[in-house]
Amino acid sequence: MEDLALVYLIGGFVLLYVGGELVVRGSVGLAKSMGVSPLLIGLVVVAFGTSSPELFIAIRAIAENADTIAVGNVVGSNIANILLVLGLGAFLYPIPARGAVVFRDGSVVLGATGLFIYLAYRGNIDQSAGIVLLGFLGAYLVFAYLQERIVFAPEQREETKRNRDVAGLMQRNGTLRSLIFTIIGIGLLILGAKYLVDGAIDIATRLNVSEGVIAVSIVALGTSVPELAMVVVASLRRHSQLVIGGILGSNIFNLLVVLGIPALFWNIEIAPEFLDRDIWVMAGAALILMPFMLTGGRIGRLAGLTLLALYAAYIYVLYAGLPPFVASLLG
Repeated sequence: MEDLALVYLIGGFVLLYVGGELVVRGSVGLAKSMGVSPLLIGLVVVAFGTSSPELFIAIRAIAENADTIAVGNVVGSNIANILLVLGLGAFLYPIPARGAVVFRDGSVVLGATGLFIYLAYRGNIDQSAGIVLLGFLGAYLVFAYLQERIVFAPEQREETKRNRDVAGLMQRNGTLRSLIFTIIGIGLLILGAKYLVDGAIDIATRLNVSEGVIAVSIVALGTSVPELAMVVVASLRRHSQLVIGGILGSNIFNLLVVLGIPALFWNIEIAPEFLDRDIWVMAGAALILMPFMLTGGRIGRLAGLTLLALYAAYIYVLYAGLPPFVASLLG
């Protein structure tokens, strides 16, 4: 059984890397064909695709009355996306941030995080809350699409005009190929995440770790691996807009879709254990983006290394607890 779990882990990583490669190639092609920026494609296509594992886990867990797994998965994934995934992406290759767009999408991340914290202290996410979450998402996507079309449409039309003699009739086939790459890539990401999560949970449960800790660490890390695979490939290929768009979009989709859709059918209970630490780590991770949102500066290698160190510290505290001197300072 242990060997099978290890096979699941290795196979999951392989599928996730191949899927990440296909999604990046397909998404960049779609961005050019549709006349919108790679950042918007990252927000919608890539973010929804790479958030599908979280949605799959949430629906399965809530249907089996394991709400702690579903909520912890979302909280842990959002923490991992910023501290681990964005940190690794910036460490591999500095990520320049367009101030206006990062401010727009980062603000939505902060707003969605604040809404989740309110619902968490209310104790549950019911059908009315699910409608609010999905309505928030719909309004955001419409606004983001219209803004991107206005900003990037002239630039894309000029690029299409310059490339017309070269591309000719190949543009339509290129769009179809990009779409096929994206769909296949997303499918591999979902399948790879399933195998990785199954193997990780099997190993983690032998460590006698609580369900909540498993959810915000092992399960969340497993379902964040699609984002991690996408970011590694995108960073190495210098598609920085896809990196930041995919991460911000994934966090938005996690909070608004992964919890919003199941809430239409089930009442999602929020375990009190998340209120003491994890949701505040998630909020702090979102706030870390503020300097880049306000200044439009790039996220460099030093910042990336700092984010990675913070994530390592968070995982250490989850499993080993606070160091004695820190615990004494906090009373």
